[in-house]
Amino acid sequence: MNQEIKNILSELNSDKTEFSLLGTTTLKTNFDISPQEFIKYAELDLSSNYEHNIVNALSNAKRALDSQLDSLLVCLGYYGISQKKYWSFPKKIDLINELGIIAPRVLRKINKQRNLLEHQFIKPDEESVEDFLDITLLFIASTDRFTLKFANIIHLKNIEQKKLYVIENNYVEEKLNVHIYKTEKQFSLAYLEPEKIENELISTNSYNHKDIDYDELLKFYLTYLK
Repeated sequence: MNQEIKNILSELNSDKTEFSLLGTTTLKTNFDISPQEFIKYAELDLSSNYEHNIVNALSNAKRALDSQLDSLLVCLGYYGISQKKYWSFPKKIDLINELGIIAPRVLRKINKQRNLLEHQFIKPDEESVEDFLDITLLFIASTDRFTLKFANIIHLKNIEQKKLYVIENNYVEEKLNVHIYKTEKQFSLAYLEPEKIENELISTNSYNHKDIDYDELLKFYLTYLK
């Protein structure tokens, strides 16, 4: 195990370490069309009467699912490597499953339904596409908390050691940064002038998907997003 991560997780999991503050923002991706917009397109396709409406509905539902899945990978620091290595849909789903982001039975339904509708030259029936759209909606609704209300900062305090731990998700650089400060007053840096905060800094460590046991730190971070 990565010794730095092991030490940090040991302190973070201590019964003396308590949750203090959560900072949220909206995850910003470079995707021109959001998963929600693709869902809207799929629903419009289903309600239309043109000849290939079912095919278009399926295509947009799949785009919605893929877009939401890639948004999660951005949040988790895996989007870059997934693009570079051309990750398949099942490989992306496997990561989401390993990190415990959504119930495995929902993921199994998604994978099964997607496989049934994967044959490009077979016209899908309307009921199957409606089922797939419903499952996609469920997946998006279950994971929006990781994207629409993205937790980029988590503060935890250890009363006994008088330490403040700040976990920062720098998703642009695909890093989890762990800052450890010494604190005396109410376990907050708010009482300090900005230029003095750095004097309270004990250490800063940055981790990404290349680090052994990065996923263990990521799982800890994710417990505060569920």
